Amino acid sequence: MVDDPSRTRLEQTDAVVALHRRAAIAARRVVPDADAPYHALVRIATGGRVRDVLLGRRGVPIGRAPGATADDPELSMIDWERSPLADVFLTHREGDEYELDVDHRTLSGEIVLRHLVTFANDEPVVIESDQSTWRRGPQGWTCGPTEAPTLVPRRNRGHSIGDPVLLDPVQRGAVELPRNRALLVLGEAGFGKTTVALHRVAALARAAAAAGQPFRPLVIVPSEPLRRLSQLTLARLNCEAIEVATFDEWALAQARRLFPDLPPRLSVAASPVISRFKRHPATRALLPEVVAGTAAMKLVERGDSERFGSREPLLHLFGDRELLRRAIAAAGSSFHASTVATVADHTRLQFSPTTEERFAHVDAERLATLDGRKIDEGTPTQDAGTIDVEDCAVLLELQHLGMPGLAATATRRDRYDHIVIDETQELAPIELAALGRALAPGGAITVAGDEAQQIDEGVTFAGWPAVMTELGLPRYERVELAASYRCPPEVESLARAVVGRAQEPTARPRPDSAPLAWVRCAGQCHVVVRVIDALMHLRERDRRARVAIICRHYESAQRLHAQLQRGFDVRLALDGDLDFLPGALVTAVEEVRGLEFDYVIVPDASPGSYPDDAPARRALYVATTRTMHQLWMMTPSLWSPLVRAHAPV
Repeated sequence: MVDDPSRTRLEQTDAVVALHRRAAIAARRVVPDADAPYHALVRIATGGRVRDVLLGRRGVPIGRAPGATADDPELSMIDWERSPLADVFLTHREGDEYELDVDHRTLSGEIVLRHLVTFANDEPVVIESDQSTWRRGPQGWTCGPTEAPTLVPRRNRGHSIGDPVLLDPVQRGAVELPRNRALLVLGEAGFGKTTVALHRVAALARAAAAAGQPFRPLVIVPSEPLRRLSQLTLARLNCEAIEVATFDEWALAQARRLFPDLPPRLSVAASPVISRFKRHPATRALLPEVVAGTAAMKLVERGDSERFGSREPLLHLFGDRELLRRAIAAAGSSFHASTVATVADHTRLQFSPTTEERFAHVDAERLATLDGRKIDEGTPTQDAGTIDVEDCAVLLELQHLGMPGLAATATRRDRYDHIVIDETQELAPIELAALGRALAPGGAITVAGDEAQQIDEGVTFAGWPAVMTELGLPRYERVELAASYRCPPEVESLARAVVGRAQEPTARPRPDSAPLAWVRCAGQCHVVVRVIDALMHLRERDRRARVAIICRHYESAQRLHAQLQRGFDVRLALDGDLDFLPGALVTAVEEVRGLEFDYVIVPDASPGSYPDDAPARRALYVATTRTMHQLWMMTPSLWSPLVRAHAPV
């Protein structure tokens, strides 16, 4: 065997290097276009035979490598992302026995060798076994103990999500402002903006209850996970009855109550550009024309406008191609000319009857599907008879402008004595205006946010004065928090550099925080191996830890979850399906606004995921600042230009 301890170290090194040089030549014959010949090698003993299996891009037999002797094992290659034998590599170590259930058969054997390999120009340069690592340097090959990166276990494990916190003097002063005073609270990630906002509304609610006064508050947050976290925090402040909602939830509830004839279903297949267009200020600017009646609207015969009830104005707005062209021209480079057709076609489909409606004269049993779903579901016509959630803010704005047929119900709007808006930078102007109009006379609004964390690509942040103007708050108190309570100082320094903020130390050094780790890998397979090994190591030492593996995009999160799931039990947390339980989860940047975790791994800190532009800077800032204990920066290739100057060479 290659790792036979009876051999000298030099003989072992020569044998290991020769093995992988032969394997690389053989692998190149079957994968000529791959970045590397293969990623890893596992030698297995099974059924009286010994085989060398390469983890690469596809599953193909290879046979004997060039220069191999009759005593050398035969080679084969497997797809590292799909083959069951690759799972054995991810979950077992040298000397382990394994069993695999494949095609109703149980395959068993022993892991003899387990090597992770890095190549440069098809030559192996780093070969890692479980115990030893061989590296090629200027003076040739050297061998030393394997030192894989690990997540450093926490020493202080008493903190729990939603725990009450002790406010500092600045935070306390903001919380204790008079009830009728509007407040803008600003601060970087981890500075306690949400804490201040929730403590303030809780204090106002308790004071009103003690005085026997009616008090109806509302808390608006950007995501479902943050909604649940805010509810937990308020419950621990003895204010569990306070209404907490995302803006979409609140706006949809308002629209359905004011306009009960709206379709019951939301669209499921609308493209992101439609959402951006409906929230854009250029679209909002057209609404007064719709209220007054556009040229196209005036051509519609009298009485026909009742055909679609409350949502009739949406057809005139988003179905009028001339209006759409004008809005897109006013929006500058925000939209491509093809957006006109995209929005108009989607609108036409939404105002089309469903298949069940078109064939209402047919016996209902003949329209029943085998799977019990609607006939249109899962087809190109599945959005027939629906509305978009973005339509709700448009309808509320049209009602405010006095749109005939909508204005009559304006007095039935919900009114709130105090409104908290968290992560306010993520709301469009038309959405801010709707919230501002929901404030009861004598009430106030607490606004919390940070422009560096604005990651919703459907919103262009126009500055805090513009936000407060849209909310109808000409006078307000402005409080800027200056102390960090979440991230270790090293993480805060990196995050500040990413978004170009001054390097003013605010985080307090904590003896429990772990150093920032930089892990550059030779490819995605290496990333997966490193993360699985680190999670296994951490689970043995800190079973209560919460680890978030935060990808830039949804698609990369889904793929990484599928890869990691083969070697470790990780949860996929997308579309608001995120909990606060111990363990590891894979998610995307958009999901973690306002949240925090013990550990954060950024697995894709590469130029492809984080190019040098403003949206990427803000997204990376949000991802890195979710950690309370340790941050891992990882890349499967080169480092992103946003962090290249800070990463080790």
